[in-house]
Amino acid sequence: MPNTLVHIGINGFLTKTFSRKANIFWIYLGCIIPDIPWILKKIFEIFVPYINGYDLQAFSIIQSSLFFCIIISLAVSAITKNYQLTFFTLFSGSVLHLLTDSIETKWANGVQLFAPFSWQILNFRIIWPEHFVIQFLGFLGLVFFVFNWKDFRNIKFYFTFTKIRLFISTILLLIYFLLPLLFFNDIYENDYHFLSTLKNKSERTGKFVELDRKLVEFNQNTKSYWITSFNNDLIELKSKYDLSGRKISIKGSFINNDLIEVTEYHQNANLIRDGASYFALLLMLVFGVKTFYVKKIKKV
Repeated sequence: MPNTLVHIGINGFLTKTFSRKANIFWIYLGCIIPDIPWILKKIFEIFVPYINGYDLQAFSIIQSSLFFCIIISLAVSAITKNYQLTFFTLFSGSVLHLLTDSIETKWANGVQLFAPFSWQILNFRIIWPEHFVIQFLGFLGLVFFVFNWKDFRNIKFYFTFTKIRLFISTILLLIYFLLPLLFFNDIYENDYHFLSTLKNKSERTGKFVELDRKLVEFNQNTKSYWITSFNNDLIELKSKYDLSGRKISIKGSFINNDLIEVTEYHQNANLIRDGASYFALLLMLVFGVKTFYVKKIKKV
Protein backbone atom coordinates (compact mmCIF):
# COMPACT_ATOMS: atom_id res chain seq x y z
CA MET A 1 0.00 0.00 0.00
CA PRO A 2 1.09 3.66 -0.29
CA ASN A 3 3.93 4.78 1.93
CA THR A 4 3.16 6.78 5.07
CA LEU A 5 4.27 10.08 3.52
CA VAL A 6 1.52 9.66 0.91
CA HIS A 7 -1.09 9.29 3.64
CA ILE A 8 0.27 12.34 5.46
CA GLY A 9 0.00 14.36 2.25
CA ILE A 10 -3.57 13.31 1.48
CA ASN A 11 -4.96 13.12 5.02
CA GLY A 12 -3.14 16.20 6.25
CA PHE A 13 -4.25 18.64 3.59
CA LEU A 14 -7.84 17.33 3.37
CA THR A 15 -8.36 17.21 7.14
CA LYS A 16 -6.94 20.70 7.63
CA THR A 17 -9.17 21.95 4.80
CA PHE A 18 -12.37 20.71 6.45
CA SER A 19 -11.34 21.15 10.09
CA ARG A 20 -8.84 23.89 10.87
CA LYS A 21 -9.08 23.07 14.59
CA ALA A 22 -7.97 19.47 14.13
CA ASN A 23 -4.97 18.59 16.32
CA ILE A 24 -1.98 17.82 14.08
CA PHE A 25 -0.98 14.88 16.29
CA TRP A 26 -4.36 13.19 15.81
CA ILE A 27 -4.12 13.86 12.08
CA TYR A 28 -0.83 11.95 11.97
CA LEU A 29 -2.20 9.16 14.14
CA GLY A 30 -5.22 8.88 11.84
CA CYS A 31 -2.81 8.44 8.94
CA ILE A 32 -1.41 5.22 10.42
CA ILE A 33 -4.34 3.63 12.31
CA PRO A 34 -5.01 1.04 9.54
CA ASP A 35 -1.28 0.23 9.57
CA ILE A 36 -1.05 -0.33 13.34
CA PRO A 37 -1.87 -4.07 12.98
CA TRP A 38 0.90 -4.47 10.39
CA ILE A 39 3.39 -2.61 12.58
CA LEU A 40 2.48 -4.85 15.53
CA LYS A 41 2.79 -7.87 13.23
CA LYS A 42 6.39 -6.99 12.41
CA ILE A 43 7.16 -6.59 16.11
CA PHE A 44 5.60 -9.97 16.92
CA GLU A 45 7.57 -11.65 14.15
CA ILE A 46 10.79 -10.35 15.70
CA PHE A 47 10.12 -11.08 19.36
CA VAL A 48 7.77 -14.09 19.03
CA PRO A 49 9.25 -15.93 16.02
CA TYR A 50 7.46 -19.20 16.79
CA ILE A 51 3.98 -17.67 16.40
CA ASN A 52 1.82 -19.08 13.59
CA GLY A 53 2.46 -16.73 10.68
CA TYR A 54 -0.78 -17.55 8.85
CA ASP A 55 -2.95 -16.79 11.88
CA LEU A 56 -0.98 -13.62 12.57
CA GLN A 57 -1.58 -12.49 8.99
CA ALA A 58 -5.30 -13.25 9.32
CA PHE A 59 -5.45 -11.32 12.59
CA SER A 60 -3.82 -8.28 10.97
CA ILE A 61 -6.19 -8.37 8.00
CA ILE A 62 -9.17 -8.25 10.36
CA GLN A 63 -7.75 -5.52 12.59
CA SER A 64 -6.91 -3.29 9.63
CA SER A 65 -10.55 -3.22 8.46
CA LEU A 66 -12.53 0.00 8.81
CA PHE A 67 -14.69 -1.53 11.55
CA PHE A 68 -11.70 -2.07 13.84
CA CYS A 69 -10.21 1.30 12.87
CA ILE A 70 -13.43 2.82 14.23
CA ILE A 71 -13.11 0.84 17.45
CA ILE A 72 -9.57 1.98 18.22
CA SER A 73 -10.46 5.54 17.18
CA LEU A 74 -13.27 5.49 19.74
CA ALA A 75 -10.91 4.02 22.36
CA VAL A 76 -8.42 6.85 21.92
CA SER A 77 -10.95 9.67 21.62
CA ALA A 78 -12.81 8.48 24.73
CA ILE A 79 -10.07 9.85 27.00
CA THR A 80 -9.72 13.22 25.27
CA LYS A 81 -11.60 16.38 26.24
CA ASN A 82 -12.87 17.19 22.75
CA TYR A 83 -13.68 13.59 21.93
CA GLN A 84 -15.99 14.43 19.01
CA LEU A 85 -13.28 16.29 17.10
CA THR A 86 -10.64 13.71 18.03
CA PHE A 87 -12.84 10.87 16.79
CA PHE A 88 -13.69 12.72 13.58
CA THR A 89 -9.98 13.31 12.91
CA LEU A 90 -9.02 9.68 13.55
CA PHE A 91 -12.02 8.24 11.72
CA SER A 92 -11.64 10.44 8.64
CA GLY A 93 -7.93 9.68 8.58
CA SER A 94 -8.65 5.95 8.61
CA VAL A 95 -11.23 6.23 5.82
CA LEU A 96 -8.90 8.31 3.64
CA HIS A 97 -6.06 5.86 4.32
CA LEU A 98 -8.12 2.85 3.25
CA LEU A 99 -9.54 4.58 0.17
CA THR A 100 -6.03 5.59 -0.87
CA ASP A 101 -4.85 2.00 -0.36
CA SER A 102 -7.65 0.73 -2.59
CA ILE A 103 -6.40 2.59 -5.69
CA GLU A 104 -2.98 0.94 -5.65
CA THR A 105 -2.22 -2.28 -7.43
CA LYS A 106 -1.22 -4.84 -4.86
CA TRP A 107 -1.62 -8.49 -5.70
CA ALA A 108 -3.21 -10.80 -3.14
CA ASN A 109 -4.48 -7.80 -1.25
CA GLY A 110 -7.17 -5.18 -0.76
CA VAL A 111 -9.01 -3.24 1.93
CA GLN A 112 -12.00 -4.17 4.05
CA LEU A 113 -14.49 -1.30 4.24
CA PHE A 114 -17.62 -3.26 5.15
CA ALA A 115 -16.34 -6.05 7.40
CA PRO A 116 -17.59 -7.83 9.43
CA PHE A 117 -20.94 -7.44 7.61
CA SER A 118 -19.37 -8.13 4.23
CA TRP A 119 -15.86 -9.43 3.63
CA GLN A 120 -15.70 -8.19 0.06
CA ILE A 121 -12.21 -6.88 -0.73
CA LEU A 122 -11.96 -3.45 -2.32
CA ASN A 123 -9.01 -3.06 -4.68
CA PHE A 124 -9.30 -0.96 -7.84
CA ARG A 125 -5.68 -1.69 -8.91
CA ILE A 126 -5.26 1.62 -10.72
CA ILE A 127 -1.56 2.42 -10.18
CA TRP A 128 1.52 0.66 -8.80
CA PRO A 129 3.31 1.98 -5.69
CA GLU A 130 6.21 3.11 -7.90
CA HIS A 131 4.01 5.32 -10.09
CA PHE A 132 4.89 9.00 -10.43
CA VAL A 133 1.58 10.02 -8.85
CA ILE A 134 2.44 8.10 -5.67
CA GLN A 135 5.90 9.66 -5.56
CA PHE A 136 4.39 13.12 -5.96
CA LEU A 137 1.89 12.50 -3.14
CA GLY A 138 4.76 11.32 -0.96
CA PHE A 139 6.60 14.57 -1.66
CA LEU A 140 3.37 16.40 -0.80
CA GLY A 141 3.35 14.60 2.55
CA LEU A 142 6.89 15.75 3.28
CA VAL A 143 5.91 19.32 2.38
CA PHE A 144 2.92 19.12 4.74
CA PHE A 145 5.11 17.85 7.56
CA VAL A 146 7.71 20.59 7.06
CA PHE A 147 5.13 23.37 6.93
CA ASN A 148 3.34 22.06 10.03
CA TRP A 149 6.30 21.05 12.18
CA LYS A 150 5.86 24.08 14.43
CA ASP A 151 2.23 23.10 15.07
CA PHE A 152 3.44 19.62 15.95
CA ARG A 153 6.04 21.04 18.32
CA ASN A 154 3.50 23.29 20.05
CA ILE A 155 0.72 20.74 20.47
CA LYS A 156 -1.19 20.68 23.73
CA PHE A 157 -3.08 17.56 24.77
CA TYR A 158 -6.20 17.68 26.91
CA PHE A 159 -7.09 14.30 28.37
CA THR A 160 -10.01 13.36 30.59
CA PHE A 161 -9.05 10.45 32.85
CA THR A 162 -12.37 9.98 34.63
CA LYS A 163 -13.30 6.46 35.71
CA ILE A 164 -16.08 6.17 33.15
CA ARG A 165 -13.88 7.42 30.29
CA LEU A 166 -11.06 5.04 31.24
CA PHE A 167 -13.54 2.18 31.54
CA ILE A 168 -15.00 2.85 28.09
CA SER A 169 -11.54 3.16 26.54
CA THR A 170 -10.35 -0.08 28.17
CA ILE A 171 -13.40 -2.03 26.99
CA LEU A 172 -12.93 -0.76 23.45
CA LEU A 173 -9.25 -1.72 23.47
CA LEU A 174 -10.15 -5.21 24.67
CA ILE A 175 -12.65 -5.48 21.83
CA TYR A 176 -9.99 -4.29 19.38
CA PHE A 177 -7.53 -6.98 20.43
CA LEU A 178 -9.90 -9.88 21.19
CA LEU A 179 -12.83 -9.64 18.77
CA PRO A 180 -10.74 -10.43 15.65
CA LEU A 181 -10.38 -14.00 16.92
CA LEU A 182 -14.06 -14.56 16.09
CA PHE A 183 -13.54 -13.80 12.41
CA PHE A 184 -10.65 -16.11 11.58
CA ASN A 185 -12.94 -18.52 9.72
CA ASP A 186 -14.17 -15.72 7.45
CA ILE A 187 -10.61 -14.95 6.38
CA TYR A 188 -9.72 -18.57 5.67
CA GLU A 189 -13.03 -19.43 4.01
CA ASN A 190 -12.61 -16.52 1.59
CA ASP A 191 -8.91 -17.35 1.10
CA TYR A 192 -7.81 -13.76 1.70
CA HIS A 193 -4.15 -13.23 0.84
CA PHE A 194 -4.40 -16.88 -0.30
CA LEU A 195 -3.96 -17.89 3.34
CA SER A 196 -6.09 -21.02 3.06
CA THR A 197 -4.22 -22.11 -0.07
CA LEU A 198 -0.86 -21.61 1.63
CA LYS A 199 -1.77 -23.00 5.05
CA ASN A 200 -3.22 -26.25 3.69
CA LYS A 201 0.14 -27.38 2.39
CA SER A 202 -0.96 -30.86 1.34
CA GLU A 203 -3.68 -29.40 -0.92
CA ARG A 204 -1.69 -26.72 -2.74
CA THR A 205 -1.05 -28.58 -6.00
CA GLY A 206 -2.91 -27.11 -8.97
CA LYS A 207 -4.12 -24.01 -7.14
CA PHE A 208 -3.60 -20.44 -8.34
CA VAL A 209 -1.78 -18.14 -5.94
CA GLU A 210 -0.65 -14.55 -5.63
CA LEU A 211 2.06 -13.34 -3.26
CA ASP A 212 3.06 -9.76 -2.59
CA ARG A 213 6.43 -8.22 -1.81
CA LYS A 214 8.47 -11.37 -1.30
CA LEU A 215 12.26 -11.37 -1.24
CA VAL A 216 13.63 -13.94 -3.67
CA GLU A 217 16.75 -15.91 -2.80
CA PHE A 218 18.81 -17.85 -5.33
CA ASN A 219 20.30 -21.16 -4.25
CA GLN A 220 23.64 -21.62 -5.99
CA ASN A 221 23.73 -25.36 -5.30
CA THR A 222 20.33 -26.17 -6.79
CA LYS A 223 20.26 -23.21 -9.22
CA SER A 224 16.73 -22.43 -8.06
CA TYR A 225 14.73 -19.50 -6.70
CA TRP A 226 13.10 -19.58 -3.27
CA ILE A 227 10.73 -17.46 -1.22
CA THR A 228 9.12 -17.94 2.17
CA SER A 229 5.43 -18.02 3.05
CA PHE A 230 3.83 -16.06 5.88
CA ASN A 231 4.81 -18.92 8.18
CA ASN A 232 8.39 -19.01 6.82
CA ASP A 233 7.78 -22.21 4.85
CA LEU A 234 10.20 -22.45 1.94
CA ILE A 235 8.57 -22.39 -1.49
CA GLU A 236 10.50 -22.92 -4.71
CA LEU A 237 9.80 -20.82 -7.80
CA LYS A 238 9.93 -22.06 -11.36
CA SER A 239 10.38 -19.06 -13.61
CA LYS A 240 11.73 -18.03 -17.00
CA TYR A 241 12.57 -14.65 -15.48
CA ASP A 242 15.67 -13.62 -13.56
CA LEU A 243 14.26 -13.13 -10.06
CA SER A 244 17.36 -13.30 -7.88
CA GLY A 245 17.92 -10.64 -5.24
CA ARG A 246 14.63 -8.91 -5.84
CA LYS A 247 11.56 -8.15 -3.75
CA ILE A 248 8.70 -9.06 -6.05
CA SER A 249 4.99 -9.69 -6.32
CA ILE A 250 4.07 -12.84 -8.22
CA LYS A 251 1.18 -14.69 -9.81
CA GLY A 252 1.35 -18.37 -10.56
CA SER A 253 0.14 -21.87 -9.80
CA PHE A 254 1.42 -24.66 -7.59
CA ILE A 255 2.95 -27.43 -9.70
CA ASN A 256 3.36 -29.42 -6.52
CA ASN A 257 2.91 -28.54 -2.86
CA ASP A 258 6.29 -26.78 -2.63
CA LEU A 259 6.77 -25.39 -6.15
CA ILE A 260 5.11 -22.42 -7.86
CA GLU A 261 5.31 -21.85 -11.59
CA VAL A 262 5.49 -18.06 -11.94
CA THR A 263 3.37 -16.70 -14.78
CA GLU A 264 3.72 -13.01 -13.97
CA TYR A 265 5.80 -10.88 -11.62
CA HIS A 266 6.31 -7.25 -10.62
CA GLN A 267 9.48 -5.88 -9.09
CA ASN A 268 8.89 -3.65 -6.07
CA ALA A 269 10.93 -0.56 -5.28
CA ASN A 270 11.80 -0.89 -1.59
CA LEU A 271 13.17 2.61 -1.12
CA ILE A 272 10.06 4.30 -2.48
CA ARG A 273 7.61 2.49 -0.21
CA ASP A 274 9.44 1.03 2.78
CA GLY A 275 12.07 3.75 3.02
CA ALA A 276 9.53 6.58 2.83
CA SER A 277 7.28 4.87 5.39
CA TYR A 278 10.09 4.29 7.89
CA PHE A 279 11.26 7.87 7.44
CA ALA A 280 7.76 9.25 8.07
CA LEU A 281 7.20 7.01 11.09
CA LEU A 282 10.57 8.05 12.52
CA LEU A 283 9.65 11.73 12.13
CA MET A 284 6.32 11.18 13.88
CA LEU A 285 7.94 9.16 16.65
CA VAL A 286 10.68 11.70 17.34
CA PHE A 287 8.38 14.70 17.34
CA GLY A 288 5.63 12.79 19.16
CA VAL A 289 7.87 11.69 22.03
CA LYS A 290 9.36 15.17 22.28
CA THR A 291 5.89 16.68 22.39
CA PHE A 292 4.71 14.39 25.18
CA TYR A 293 7.69 15.25 27.36
CA VAL A 294 7.69 19.02 27.06
CA LYS A 295 4.83 19.78 29.44
CA LYS A 296 2.12 19.72 26.82
CA ILE A 297 -0.16 17.15 28.45
CA LYS A 298 -2.94 18.57 30.56
CA LYS A 299 -5.42 16.67 32.66
CA VAL A 300 -8.91 18.14 32.73
